[in-house]
Amino acid sequence: MRYLVLSDIHGGSAELEQALTYFDQYQCDYIVLLGDLLNHGPRNRVPDSYQPPKVAEMLNAYSTKIISVRGNCDSEVDSMMFNFPCNAPYGYIIVSQPDEVAAASAAANAAAQGVPQRTKTQRIFLTHGHLHKIDSPDGSGMNELRDKLGLHENDIVLSGHTHVAGIFLKPSGLVNINPGSTTIPKGGTKAGFALILEDHIELRDLDNNLVARYDFVFE
Repeated sequence: MRYLVLSDIHGGSAELEQALTYFDQYQCDYIVLLGDLLNHGPRNRVPDSYQPPKVAEMLNAYSTKIISVRGNCDSEVDSMMFNFPCNAPYGYIIVSQPDEVAAASAAANAAAQGVPQRTKTQRIFLTHGHLHKIDSPDGSGMNELRDKLGLHENDIVLSGHTHVAGIFLKPSGLVNINPGSTTIPKGGTKAGFALILEDHIELRDLDNNLVARYDFVFE
């Protein structure tokens, strides 16, 4: 499975239109939305391409292929614009190890030991990022998230909210990956998106330049 990851669209229709071109270009199966879809937010500038109804229309065209969580700027009336569920605070994606050699080896070992075969996986936790202070410098927010939700070392927390794209390794052992905002980037980063591919995640700007890459740790 391949996933196109978008966050903090904030009603920017032109930026979303450009981002959605990568769904087919990268042969994605699903779109992950990390919240803040329509409303520009009172602390942000109004995007030049601010057209919430058009954004809703474009996303609804992919309604059967969307996994979405709710952001702090997403209201109940916003959710009524969509033909897909978007009010959940959290979500999960489980990626299985694609290496056929490793899979064959695991199957042989399992058979030799007389135990059920276990496929190695990478867990990816989805949330907008406002419910716990994921970006807190001391890592306390990620510790709270880990303890509350049973996360463990090398789990990935995929979040938005800060509009700052990057890969952040936390003292808790968790990995925070933020695709940034498609529309209102902050912290010196560019507008962009992420791709969840077979064995890694890529961060790219809207012009499709590679920004960063994180290789999965299958366990």
